[in-house]
Amino acid sequence: MLVNDDLYYVDTEYDWNGDGLPDHFRLRVQKEVEPLVGGLEKTPSKSQHWSYHCWLVVESGFDNSTLWEDEWSVREFDLASFREIVDFRTADEFFSKWFSWKFRGAPNQELKLNFFEVRQLEDGEINEDVLAIEMNRLKIEGITAAELKRMILDNKSSRIFVYRGSSRENIRWATYVPRLRKIMILQYGFSDLSPGI
Repeated sequence: MLVNDDLYYVDTEYDWNGDGLPDHFRLRVQKEVEPLVGGLEKTPSKSQHWSYHCWLVVESGFDNSTLWEDEWSVREFDLASFREIVDFRTADEFFSKWFSWKFRGAPNQELKLNFFEVRQLEDGEINEDVLAIEMNRLKIEGITAAELKRMILDNKSSRIFVYRGSSRENIRWATYVPRLRKIMILQYGFSDLSPGI
């Protein structure tokens, strides 16, 4: 939904933490003007370009506490990368359907641009180095990244949200880990098992 000339706001609901209540997924996008920089000294030029600063916030349906926050920027020329897979003319059209875009994958296969699903993850979908960074960020102690990966792999019903950030290739895989009661990134980019999603 377009709120005004430079602010977009869309939302949807999924039960990410598995407590039986839908959690609130909210994307807010602010259109911004930024100077272009050039040369080795990164000197601002007189030219400017548009970018779209995005904030994704997920709040618990139980107590409205924040389950997940992320932010990124999409430069105007990077917005075009999404046109390779979904058909839109304006940023308003793109962001208003952010949670619902679908595109054609392999023959007879329809894929979602950003999606939530519940299933068992496979080894190639979890990056141990990314888990280690997340463990440090979230101050998780008493377990190694390899042990955490095994814990996630053993869960037959992982609750996963896969979404795109600054460009079509900037894919973020996040999952809720019940034993830790935390959401964490487990992969950036295309996984070994799902090239081109």
